[in-house]
Amino acid sequence: MGLSEDAVLLIFEIIDVIISGLTNGSVYALLAVGMTLVYGVTKAFNFAYGELFNLGGYIAWTLILIIGFGGGYVVLFIVVVPVMFAVGYGLEKLMVAPLRKRADWENKVMMLTLGLSLFMVSLFVVVFGGNIKSLPPILEGSFEIGWLVFNYQDIMIFFLSIGGILLFGWMLNNTRIGMAVRAVAQNPEGAKIVGIPKERIFAATFAIATAMVGFGGILLSQKYFINPNSGTAVMIKAWVITAFGGMGSIRGGLYAAFIIGMMEAFVGWTFGMSYSIIALFILLLATLALRPQGLMGKRG
Repeated sequence: MGLSEDAVLLIFEIIDVIISGLTNGSVYALLAVGMTLVYGVTKAFNFAYGELFNLGGYIAWTLILIIGFGGGYVVLFIVVVPVMFAVGYGLEKLMVAPLRKRADWENKVMMLTLGLSLFMVSLFVVVFGGNIKSLPPILEGSFEIGWLVFNYQDIMIFFLSIGGILLFGWMLNNTRIGMAVRAVAQNPEGAKIVGIPKERIFAATFAIATAMVGFGGILLSQKYFINPNSGTAVMIKAWVITAFGGMGSIRGGLYAAFIIGMMEAFVGWTFGMSYSIIALFILLLATLALRPQGLMGKRG
């Protein structure tokens, strides 16, 4: 006896939700890896992370829709990602590095980046206005398999996000700067003793994380709108993913990103997207109560 039409339709809906969760999870992983990297190396949080995400989206929007930027997304990535890298490097050198000479500098950095976040929100309002903006899809069109509709845009977002994560992993494991970053994260004093320039690695870490969040800003701004306050939701999700995965654990952050992406998709499908943020905080509270170190973090 075959399945009824309603049962088949339900199965296809569930598959569609899973695909949506994987797509969002891949971008969340890209964002979480950057925040986890910064915390793992410096033990400080960057509370302007969401606004840097917005900055990447706004730069892309300006180039494509205002200046009439030619070359499409390929050239866009080539331009925006290095610009965001330079922004991250400059912010670390000009604002974060001077604080490291003071006691309890990690908390001072958190307060500084929180102030920077508020400043950037106001700057976005002045420069870009309060109206929502969005980027055109990286690829238009779709194809169908049964009742399933696959958007080329979602497919490209997923594979570009995974590609960015794989490139990041290759860099950490196969380049001198990547191995230096890992050494500083594991043993800062030991890395200093063997001649690794810790100050330069801190700056490079901020720059890499900012480039990654800018890349994620371009990808996610195609699916959702950009406005001066949209970075807040990104910051909350990235922080929850980092805490859920385990503070400083990149592998835990990757697992947490896909779990939260799937949870968000199923909660939105079942109850509506307005309940996804509630589910996010319930997950965070449960993690803090039952496993404070996160999925793959260490007690300490």
